[in-house]
Amino acid sequence: MEAVMALTVVGVVLAVLPFRLVARLAGRVEASVQACPPPTVDATAAAVGRSVEAAARRLPWRPACLEQALAASLMLRRRGVPSHLCIGVATGDRRDFRAHAWVTAAGGTVCGGAAAAGMTPIAAFRPQGK
Repeated sequence: MEAVMALTVVGVVLAVLPFRLVARLAGRVEASVQACPPPTVDATAAAVGRSVEAAARRLPWRPACLEQALAASLMLRRRGVPSHLCIGVATGDRRDFRAHAWVTAAGGTVCGGAAAAGMTPIAAFRPQGK
C-alpha cells in the first residue's frame, strides 16, 4: 500500500511541478556517477524495489521509470537507507534517444536495473537527510 501511495504522490508531483523543482526534491546532485550495479543484496532495499515494481504493475496507469525511481527513493529515505537516484541515456542514432532512471542502495540496484543495461549514467541524486 505504501508503494501505491508513493507512486501516486510522485505522479502528481511530476504532473504539476517543473522538473527543476522535482530535481531539487530528489536531492543533491552527486559529482561522480557510476554505471548501474547488479541487484542489491540488502533485504530492506530489495523489498522496497519489489514493492514499487509490484505496485507499478497493478496500478491503472503505467508509472514510468522516473516515477518508480522517485517512489523507491522516498521509501528508502523513510527507512533510513541511503540511496542514489540515477538517470542515464542511450543513443543509437538521433532518432533512437532513450533515457532511464534507476535507484541504487546498499551497493546494488533497487529498481530499474534491468532496463539500465547499456545506459550511460549522466546524473545521480542523493536524497538529503531523513
